Amino acid sequence: MAKSVAISKRLKIDKAKQNMLLAVAGAAFILGISLVFAVYFLRYIRFNSKVISEKDEAIRSYSSAISDIGICRKPSGGVYNSAELSSCKPDDVDLNSIPNTLRYNVIMNVSQNEALESVGRTGLPICYDSSTGKKLSFESLLERYRYATTETARENYLNMIGMCSALRVIPDALPSTANALALGASLNKIFQISSYEPEGITPGEAGESDLPGIGAIGVSLQVESDAETTMRVIDNLEKSIREISIHTARIEQGANSLNLDASATAYYTEPATLSENIETVFGNGRVVKGEGEE
Repeated sequence: MAKSVAISKRLKIDKAKQNMLLAVAGAAFILGISLVFAVYFLRYIRFNSKVISEKDEAIRSYSSAISDIGICRKPSGGVYNSAELSSCKPDDVDLNSIPNTLRYNVIMNVSQNEALESVGRTGLPICYDSSTGKKLSFESLLERYRYATTETARENYLNMIGMCSALRVIPDALPSTANALALGASLNKIFQISSYEPEGITPGEAGESDLPGIGAIGVSLQVESDAETTMRVIDNLEKSIREISIHTARIEQGANSLNLDASATAYYTEPATLSENIETVFGNGRVVKGEGEE
């Protein structure tokens, strides 16, 4: 009887140990699974936080660029929302609503620069009042721009501000395209005011220069005339608003002539290329930029 009771107690003790072992094993398993999921969710949260942070930074950069240039009115919050971007029309933006922006400073300050304005600009009919024949002032064009009632009218007056003010001097001196025909027209005008008629004008092919963002067009100049006319052509080339650099020149003096054979270069602004910086964010926190460059 005593032996039977002892065996029964022993079995109960063994079963209790077994249950305890299973409970500990189960708890360890659950703890392990919990730790795995905890690490996974922590990495998931960190990854998403990194992505959201990078997106927010990109949005702030885009908004800052739009605001600094003056494309749209200032955002109601820290950045532009979708509604503000979709309703943004640059030609409808009053300059007074975007002070201290690049657009405001160029139109309101650079366009009235005395050094540029002193160059002058004539020959554009749109820059003159048809009723009085006087050149339209910057203030009058700006007033017409502000009080225009249609988008087309505002755009036209904004273009006139650029065409009829000192701003036009900049693209005249350094055009935005490699236009050989326009260069030929500029050279032809120089010859005309020099009272010289060339046999032909042959600008070369567009190419690269040593200056970043600046392209070059080769030009061959031949002037065969009397000394006074040839020197007048050279002087007008030097006075030209268009940047023309003479690299080599050969001058031959005859009995009643002074002949010039020169190689020159005219310049233009190469098209600007805009590219987005692409960043790939991995789950381990590694960030790959651009073409796989970290």
